[in-house]
Amino acid sequence: MKYKGYIYQFIRFAFIVLMFYAAIHKLMDFTQFYNDLLNSPVFGNKHLARFVSAFVPIIELGIAGLLISAKYKEFAMYLASGLMLIFSIYIIWIMEFSADVPCSCGGIINNLTWQEHLLFNTGFLLLGILGIYIQTKKHRKFYKE
Repeated sequence: MKYKGYIYQFIRFAFIVLMFYAAIHKLMDFTQFYNDLLNSPVFGNKHLARFVSAFVPIIELGIAGLLISAKYKEFAMYLASGLMLIFSIYIIWIMEFSADVPCSCGGIINNLTWQEHLLFNTGFLLLGILGIYIQTKKHRKFYKE
């Protein structure tokens, strides 16, 4: 089934673009990203906000790089999906327990409401799960032959 390969490549490319875009935007407007995290009830501590504001873009760039790599792309799909799960849990926590907190995502994604952002993240999480399923099924087929 050739179309599964195309779907997998689309998912992979979508994650590469998302991770690079998000990381580059955070790095370009690092002060705003740090301040948004500092105003977050989760990362309100300046030391934690400083660590997260440096760590998240590095992780996003690392995942994008691994997704580009032929050798590590499958592992990277797990990492990308896991990161989207963590981001989604953070959004749910903000929606449930916090008042008006600025989104620290940046770019056009920053213009989304928290509900829209959760839908966006959930969509990418589902794409990641589909990508993992496709790559796992492909491996099972390979080893059975």
